[in-house]
Amino acid sequence: MISPVGEPPERKRASDTRARLIATPIILGVIGGVLALQEFTGNATGTHLVLAAFAAVAGAEMALMFRAAGRAADVRVAAVGCGALCAVGLVSDWPGDAMTARVLVLFAILLWVLLDHLRDTRPEAAGDIAFHLVPVVYVGFLFSFMADFVPDWRVLIFIVLTAKFSDMAGWAIGKPFGRHKMIPSVSPGKSWEGTIAGLLASAIAATLLPLALGLFEGRDYPWLELPFFGLLLGAASILAGVTWSGWKRRMDAKDSSALIPHMGGIVDMVDSMLLAGPAAWIWFWAVDGWF
Repeated sequence: MISPVGEPPERKRASDTRARLIATPIILGVIGGVLALQEFTGNATGTHLVLAAFAAVAGAEMALMFRAAGRAADVRVAAVGCGALCAVGLVSDWPGDAMTARVLVLFAILLWVLLDHLRDTRPEAAGDIAFHLVPVVYVGFLFSFMADFVPDWRVLIFIVLTAKFSDMAGWAIGKPFGRHKMIPSVSPGKSWEGTIAGLLASAIAATLLPLALGLFEGRDYPWLELPFFGLLLGAASILAGVTWSGWKRRMDAKDSSALIPHMGGIVDMVDSMLLAGPAAWIWFWAVDGWF
């Protein structure tokens, strides 16, 4: 069978793999450079701005995806709202201030949308308002929890890599060995074999990464706690991937955009963080007493 663009599936898979092998080190290099600058200067402003830029582009991608499917969505609202929500870390290093800023930003965006539709009394207006706000909440609000970990870049890297190990292992094992589909109607590529591999990879990563990053120095190493943290982030990452696949399927879109050849857009790259970030935030709040 030939793919819709006329490329044999085997060749397309090889192209996708090559693109991932080329793009991933470049992306990680850029992120690593930003974090290295933060470590060298002791100033996290650049990291916060990069996070906000990622969120603004991701929100715009989701809004454009809605518009392409014939749904009302305001790209300005999505980009400004998502960027502002993920820039909350600039107000203070204390997460309490950041949470207050989140609430104020959400209130301002809601007010913007409602005032913009104040005279629109059509029954369809309610749906239009909802589609304006979905990217702000789904991308901006959920992704903004990562901003609270920016002050300690090692914790930020720990969370990102723990969640991404689930993605990478699920892809590496699920592609060649996946035989039992998870939810084929939503995400045909997800298999139970890949899911199990992803969960195990995140548990192992969460246990060993802190040693490499120098976390938990000066205290007893939480050997028993960390695998469960990894399982939580792995499960959140998998659920986020399936959820995002559901959005794309509903909007009849393959990727959030064509920004990164063979890989998709920013949302396709950070989708696991949309739930892994809040899950990590809740864990650190409930177990370690952060925030």
